[in-house]
Amino acid sequence: MHILILKISFSFFLILFNLINSSPLIASEIKIINKVNNEIITNIDVEIEYKYLLALNNELKNLQKSEGLKIANDSLIREKIKINELEKYYDLKKFKQQELLENILKNFYLRLNISNEKELVEYLKSYNIKLSQVKEKIKLEILWNRLISKKFSNQINIDKNKLKKKINDNKLNIRNIIEYDLSEIIFQANSSEEFKQKVNEINLNIDTIGFKSTATKFSISESAKFGGSIGKVKESQLSNEIREILKNMEIGQISLPQKIRGSFMILLINNKSLIKQEQDEELVLKNLIEFEQRKQFEQFSQIYFNKIKINSKIDVK
Repeated sequence: MHILILKISFSFFLILFNLINSSPLIASEIKIINKVNNEIITNIDVEIEYKYLLALNNELKNLQKSEGLKIANDSLIREKIKINELEKYYDLKKFKQQELLENILKNFYLRLNISNEKELVEYLKSYNIKLSQVKEKIKLEILWNRLISKKFSNQINIDKNKLKKKINDNKLNIRNIIEYDLSEIIFQANSSEEFKQKVNEINLNIDTIGFKSTATKFSISESAKFGGSIGKVKESQLSNEIREILKNMEIGQISLPQKIRGSFMILLINNKSLIKQEQDEELVLKNLIEFEQRKQFEQFSQIYFNKIKINSKIDVK
């Protein structure tokens, strides 16, 4: 009897020993890195977030690991701040909009040039990330967007007459137009000195580690997770000022910083093509309105986040 117990105990020890040594996350000493309000962030959390961000933007590997971990830590702090705010309005465990989640998940993996959910699972597996973890992050963003919409939808101001004039003046519904594939870096600066310092730092990083890694490192936009990529945008959706700037730029060129409602934007043209557009004026107007609504929504989202961040208690261990 004693021999049997000894054999079982020894076998259990071997299994546990092999498990610990085969998993770097388990073998690592768990340390609390930050505390955001009542939520803790450990070194293991940061490591997992780093792998998640690396899966979204492979060029992060061009950074030193310490820089990548700092970006991951900052990303988790933003997430914890949002969770703390969302819990005031929603029960995060009772999320029922499965169809919406699946639609956004599809856009998510198509953005990574992945064809279907099965391929996504295999891709994530190579980074030790589970599909359930990605779905949880998407769920949080859905609820965050719902909260921002609830608070600011009545403040989104669209001048339809101005947009109609833009369509008529530029004949945007009856001519060949340029479609841009763009990436962005959005940053903020509170003084001219801070602006100069950030621009110099961003330019230096673009030269050394590339635009995508720099966007992930510096940009405050949600597109930062994808290396700043905002995808294809028709010139008719852009403001006259931005359209004039891009018109004189070539593929691969990067714009000077442009002021956009309290922030600054740097654009990269990844590609551009001439497409024939013969659309009804109302359809063009609809696309313009949706694009303008989305940009204003993102700005209100950042304003609200900055406000709640000030009131958040962030302890660095």
